[in-house]
Amino acid sequence: MEDLPEVKKITPYEAGKKLHVNAETVRAGLRQGVYPFGIAIQNKNGGYSYIIYEKKFCEYVRENN
Repeated sequence: MEDLPEVKKITPYEAGKKLHVNAETVRAGLRQGVYPFGIAIQNKNGGYSYIIYEKKFCEYVRENN
């Protein structure tokens, strides 16, 4: 397998600061599939983990600003 570049990620807190919403709003949007720049993964215990891809987030901000 070829070497792939590292995928840069940001936190819901960092995304929220740029979108002028709180981190919980970003988390809820990811769980509901509202935001196209990341995913929410439900764990076995019912909690969630969040992955926000920096490149997709930046594209979203540019297109929606």
